[in-house]
Amino acid sequence: MGMLVHSREKSCRSVVPGPTAGIVALLAVGLTATVPTPDAHARGGNKPGSFKVAKIYFETNASACDMGIQIAFDTEGVVVGTFRDPSGRPIHTIKTGSGLKAIGGQTEGFLESVEPVISELVSANPKCVPDPEEPTISLDELEQYFPAGTYSFEGTAADGTKYRDTADLTYTVPDGPVLLSPNGDVDLDPDNSIEISWEPVTTTIPGLTPTGGPARVDIAGYQLIVYDANAGEAPPEFNVVVPPGETALAVPVEFLQPDTEYKYEVLAIETGNNQTISEGSFATGPTTTLPTETPSNAAKASAPGAASSR
Repeated sequence: MGMLVHSREKSCRSVVPGPTAGIVALLAVGLTATVPTPDAHARGGNKPGSFKVAKIYFETNASACDMGIQIAFDTEGVVVGTFRDPSGRPIHTIKTGSGLKAIGGQTEGFLESVEPVISELVSANPKCVPDPEEPTISLDELEQYFPAGTYSFEGTAADGTKYRDTADLTYTVPDGPVLLSPNGDVDLDPDNSIEISWEPVTTTIPGLTPTGGPARVDIAGYQLIVYDANAGEAPPEFNVVVPPGETALAVPVEFLQPDTEYKYEVLAIETGNNQTISEGSFATGPTTTLPTETPSNAAKASAPGAASSR
């Protein structure tokens, strides 16, 4: 099963055979192109009564030193459900009603928590810039709210069928990718593709492993998201996942516009699904391509008496 793909507006997702196949066709409507990658911790779908997908993991922003929980699930349809932490405390419930319950309930879902700033991340990562509007908590508090361990997923279908599954939450959180280029560059040529590159991630993020420093981490893949910084809350995205051996990707000219400020995110995704974002930006300059003269206009210009007539 492939990795869960992050999207700023949770847009539809499409799987393509390779890093660039079909991307241009997806760009116009802001869809996602992904490369299938192994997922050692994807559970469900292997036995009767299990969830097709049951995942809980951290998304961390290395540029802002914040962390949040994300949960994803998929079933044949449940009308009620409960997700519990390792001690049995409910952390999320599902309860359908009226028409949604009548037609069989909810089949899948994705939720993302508020992302508080973690004080230990701020201390260990001095280059990050926390959002002053987000709450700040300690790592101890986060571990109390979301202890590492096995979380249970339970749901009941309209016909009484019980679904049960589990997913592991760890604090093996990858470091944010070090962005190489572009690095705030401006006046880039929009008539040529722009390559975004980063250093490979090999360790956990500083601040979450107080004893012994960062630990080694296994990366399952990287995700690149590029979007117009001034296009509102749900701009079209260039959104691609690549295998762990790739650390550069070209943004095609079909996506780029002249005189536009872009923001981009590179996510490092480890094999347990935890993912960490680093944020960058660049801006394009004016186009350098002259308008193409059409054959019909050229014929008119060369025709006798075409200069003017009033």
